[in-house]
Amino acid sequence: MLVRDRMDLEELDARHARREPTWLDLRDPDPAELEAVAGVLGLHSLALEDSREFGQRPKLDRYPDQLLLVVYGLTMEPGGVPELVEVHVHVVDATVVTISRRPPAQLDRVRRRLDGGDCSTGELVYRVIDAVVDSLTEGLEVVADEVDAFERTIFDHPRARDRDRMAVLRRGLNGLRRTLAVQRQVWPRIVEQVVAISADAEESRAYLADVGDHLSQALDEIEADRESLQGMLDTYSNEVQERLTIVATIFLPLTALTGFFGTNFQWMLDHIGSGWAFLVFGVGGTLVSCLAIVLWLRRTGLLDRTRPED
Repeated sequence: MLVRDRMDLEELDARHARREPTWLDLRDPDPAELEAVAGVLGLHSLALEDSREFGQRPKLDRYPDQLLLVVYGLTMEPGGVPELVEVHVHVVDATVVTISRRPPAQLDRVRRRLDGGDCSTGELVYRVIDAVVDSLTEGLEVVADEVDAFERTIFDHPRARDRDRMAVLRRGLNGLRRTLAVQRQVWPRIVEQVVAISADAEESRAYLADVGDHLSQALDEIEADRESLQGMLDTYSNEVQERLTIVATIFLPLTALTGFFGTNFQWMLDHIGSGWAFLVFGVGGTLVSCLAIVLWLRRTGLLDRTRPED
């Protein structure tokens, strides 16, 4: 198996004519390079158009003597936001061409493992798809760890920046879920076509079934993380409102007291003016009212809440 990210067109043409296993892994190719490779391999015009424009749904297109698979993986942006990665896989006889603009790191591991080794076309396609799906599960593990960290702190230290981060994560997971749901729907067709070009159909089917399980697991993980994030966003809103309610409750009797004694009734001006009246009604009334409110809040459990057990 010859693995290259760039290849002389004459060498590619010769290997393709001899049906020698070749993997050409193009990283963000320019239109001219893509046109040249397509001309050598005879890629169908519709397949070429899809790979030129990108932004395709997960799918499998079959043309005479060739296949086009569009599958999605996952990469983590610098800010920790999950981002979809689109990978096109063209299969023409013994030649496989993968095209991506931001390939997942898992593809590099496959390239190093297969370069110079013995690998059939069907096995290569399986390994490429497996690497792309592995990027989903590995990326979602990072997201799940962050969600768990939020769950440990949301009850004790609800912060606005955590709320914003949770909202960004959930928005990213929404788009990821929509795309992977389509990918899961077309998976049976992908399995059938890859099995058809494999040397050992039964073994290939078993391996692809395992990849399908990983894809279903990724979808389940996305759904669980989305529900957790939505629940924590609701919890954050409730926590903030509850704390504001506690503060308002404490200041309510103080406002009533100052409002009452701030009235300019003549009797109050004539009889409540001594030092002891200030200490008893002013300071004492304020302290007693605050103490009564705190005791009431403790009795209702608002000041003694503990974080739920994991």
